[in-house]
Amino acid sequence: MRHLHLLIILTLSLATVLYVVACKSASTDALPAKVKRGDYLVNAVANCMHCHADRDFTKYGGPPVPGTEGKGGQKKGVWVSNITPAALASRTDEEIIRTITTGINHLGDTLFATMPYMSYKYLTRYDAESIVAYLRTLKPINNKVPPMDLSNRPVGILTSMYQDWYENDVYKDLDQPLLDSVSQKGKYLVTIGGCVACHTNIDLKLLAFKRDSLLAGGQLSNKPGQKFKVLSANITPDSATGIGAWTEDIFLAKFVSYRNKEMYAHDPGKYNSEMPWSIFANMKDEDIRSIYRYLRTVKSIRNKVTKWPE
Repeated sequence: MRHLHLLIILTLSLATVLYVVACKSASTDALPAKVKRGDYLVNAVANCMHCHADRDFTKYGGPPVPGTEGKGGQKKGVWVSNITPAALASRTDEEIIRTITTGINHLGDTLFATMPYMSYKYLTRYDAESIVAYLRTLKPINNKVPPMDLSNRPVGILTSMYQDWYENDVYKDLDQPLLDSVSQKGKYLVTIGGCVACHTNIDLKLLAFKRDSLLAGGQLSNKPGQKFKVLSANITPDSATGIGAWTEDIFLAKFVSYRNKEMYAHDPGKYNSEMPWSIFANMKDEDIRSIYRYLRTVKSIRNKVTKWPE
């Protein structure tokens, strides 16, 4: 009987060891996959370096300056934070995920909506974890950014503006993204890519998005030092003023062309754009196609945008 008990104990012990080893192995194997996914989201879809790196607007679309990824320091109404390990080392993964998806930082302060947490709140749990895993791999940059100015009332109103928009029914079904559907996957990518924020016009009197103008363009781009005005494009399926006449291949080719650095490595003058073509060009062809297919499902809006208004 004693031998039987000993055998049972040894068997259970061995099973426990094998389980722990298997879990550790699975965890070890999962991390590189998350880092790879996070790299893709940060540098192609969620467009983090649109704000959290220096951008060179002597080139078309202001591509991020190599070596500045994550350092922050841009002025977007408020100072953009440093998201390299030099600033995040003391933050837990959960604190960072909460900041990204709810806009509540580790101090309990609410971020201004220049940080698009209203769209990032729709990130799947896996994608949010992947972004954090990737940020942990960035080169640490000791760049101390000025603290957030909570007295900045206009930007505080901007937060309410985004809250009002994203709480309506437009993105309600994204609580559980149907990523097995091509169109729904496109909707997910459009959301976390922040397309609404630039391609939807704003009522400046009410400081609110125009609810009848989803993705119909016309929002003013106003970069520091810019000597001309530029309005965002209508990307609804309207054939006369939007992208209704574009085929899926034409839409894809527009993005793919900017994988060639020569397409943006020049000073375009008034033809410059806030649209980060060099970033979005990194998206997979299949994801760009899914975005196109989703855009074909949104309300068609006749809105002729004069790119360079007086």
